[in-house]
Formats: sequence, structure tokens, C-alpha cells
Amino acid sequence: MEEKNFLKNYIMSYDKIMNTLYVLFCNNRKRLEKRKIGVTTFNYPIDCYKIGNGKKHVLLYGTTHGSELVTTYFVLEVLISLLQLSSEDRILQEYTFHIIPILNPEGYIISSSNVLANVSSVSLEKIAAEYLRVYNQDDEVAMTGKKCPKAFYNVLKSNIYNIPNHKMARSVGNILKNCRLNASVLPVWTANGVGVDPNSNSIHCFKEIVELRRKQKCAYLRYNDIPVTIPSPMSYPGVGTFCNCPENHSLYQYVTGLYTMNTNSLNENKLIAIFSYHSTGGEIYSFPNKNGMDEKKEKLYKMGMEKYKENVGYTIIDPETRYGVMDYYRDKLTDVLCLTIELSKANANPIGPFANIEGLNREILNNKKAIIDTIDFISGN
Repeated sequence: MEEKNFLKNYIMSYDKIMNTLYVLFCNNRKRLEKRKIGVTTFNYPIDCYKIGNGKKHVLLYGTTHGSELVTTYFVLEVLISLLQLSSEDRILQEYTFHIIPILNPEGYIISSSNVLANVSSVSLEKIAAEYLRVYNQDDEVAMTGKKCPKAFYNVLKSNIYNIPNHKMARSVGNILKNCRLNASVLPVWTANGVGVDPNSNSIHCFKEIVELRRKQKCAYLRYNDIPVTIPSPMSYPGVGTFCNCPENHSLYQYVTGLYTMNTNSLNENKLIAIFSYHSTGGEIYSFPNKNGMDEKKEKLYKMGMEKYKENVGYTIIDPETRYGVMDYYRDKLTDVLCLTIELSKANANPIGPFANIEGLNREILNNKKAIIDTIDFISGN
């Protein structure tokens, strides 16, 4: 793919993103397929775009968490980059890409609408740098065990009325009231519009997630004032898998539908990789549970993670607990590399990654290259 970034706006409103995607689709109808794979509680479509004619299928998706705005920017960049290729290009002849720009539209709207009320394309880098500085200071205090008012909440001025969907705004207001929080937390909102976190609402180890949240009571570090046992801005898993979480259910149905290709011996098409993008830390998560990993799977994951790391320099993490959505696919799918990528080395959702635009641009380019190099490597190209 061409070593170039195409989008001029790093953070766009949901409506502007949908318009951008509409224009891309209309201008590329012969090459780009669009499918609505689900609908959120407040009736926002969850769309997937398909490009390529290859027998090796790759799924990429962004914005599992609403406040991870940079992931939508990145996934859109990948889609546009693929559209720059001719239909005869090797990449599009060997691979078919399935791209979900926004898995969690409601969370994206809640977070981005409050960010955009504070920043413009001109002021973004400056405000993001200040936000990152204060956010990191709050982390240092939180690591001492102190629970005190968070200074980073004051950098962005937020209001429920910035949310354009009035029904969703009322839902958010009720959640804040029950959690004894105010509108200052809206920019870091990771859940959907009814307060369920799509990453925590996993079919994998759901009871264990609920028990973990019960013990935690509140989220980590600078979020230690946010409850995780009731509908909340982040980390609440819900009362059951897929309950009040159509985002996770839509992803599950789509992934399992793709995976049927692998189980059909007469079909040469195969799902070979899933890339789930999150936004801060510069990390790669990908180890399956040991009890579900044989020698072949271990080799696939070690090779895949190391190849991706070559391009981006991210840290490979082997977490003690594996309870998220992607952990289910890592355990259950055979011969499919399922990577979770924390996209930016910077901290501080939702705007910390934009504190150094030049550095972020390099990371975007490196991650684009990492995708192609990794799928080429694991498929023997």
C-alpha cells in the first residue's frame, strides 16, 4: 500500500464519518461491498465494508470502546489505502478484507461529540498535549492509592446536550446519575449508550468477568471513581452475554459466519486473521489460554506477533487474565491469527494520541505496513 495518509481530519463527527463512507462507497461500487451486520440499541447501523477478491480473508475493526477515536481514523485510513490499489494489485488478488470502521457507534458519538465541542483541527494537537500531561499526572497520583478529584476532567468541557441523539442523551444522563458522576466523564466514555462495555460483554469467561468486576468495584487508575458493577461509562459487562450489547452480538455473528469457510473442506476461501484495534499503550495482545493452545497454534501466534512488532515496535503482552471478546476468538478459531493492537504509544483516551501528530502519522503508516507484512508472513507469501 502507498506510504501516505489520506484523511485531513483526525477526529470527525459520526455524521461526517458516515458521509465519508457513503462517498467512498458510491465512488467504488464495483469494488467495495457494504453490509449492515447489526443495529445498536438506539438504531445506529453497524456496517462492514468488503474489498478484494482473494481467497484469504482478513477482518479489521475499530472503536470497540467509544473513546478510542484514533482507531476509527486508522481503520478508515486502511480502507482508503486499499481503495488506492488497482483491482489487479497482488494484495487485492490474494486477500479479501472485511472492515468495520466503528463497532460501537453509540460510544463513539458520546465521546466524539464532547471532544469536538472543545477542539478544532487547528487546536487539536495543542489541547491534546495538555490533556496528556494532566492525564499522566492523575495516573501518578492514582498509583499511590489516593482517590481524589481528577484534573484531566477539567481540560475538556463536556455536556450531555452535546450528544445529538436526545433519547441516548437521556439514557446517558440516567447512567451518570446512578453512578454519581457528572458530564465531565463523557469524553472517556467507552461503553455503548446503555452503559454496557462491548469488550467486557464477552461470551468467553463471562461469569469470571462479572466476578472480577465485583471485586474491582471501580475501574483502574485515573478511572477509579467510575463504577463497573452497574451500567456505567466503562467496563460494565452487563447481566448476560449479548444482553443490551448488540455490538458484540453483531461481531460474533459476522466472525462465526466468516469462519464457516474454514470448516467447509470444499471451500478454498479461509479466514486467516482478525485485527482488533484499541488506542493507547503501543501493545500487542494475542496469547490464547494455555489450555486451548497446541504447538501449531502457539507457533502461529508467536510468528504473527513478532512479525507485526517488527514494523511498529510495540510491546507484546501476556496478560494474567484473558476475559475479553477477542480472547474467545483466539481460543475457539483454529488457524486464525487474532491480534488485539493498542494502536498508539501515547496514553490518554480520547485525544492523547493526537498530542504528537507527526509521530502518530508515522505509527499509522507503520501499522498499515504491519498488517500486510503479517498476513503475508503467516500465509507463506
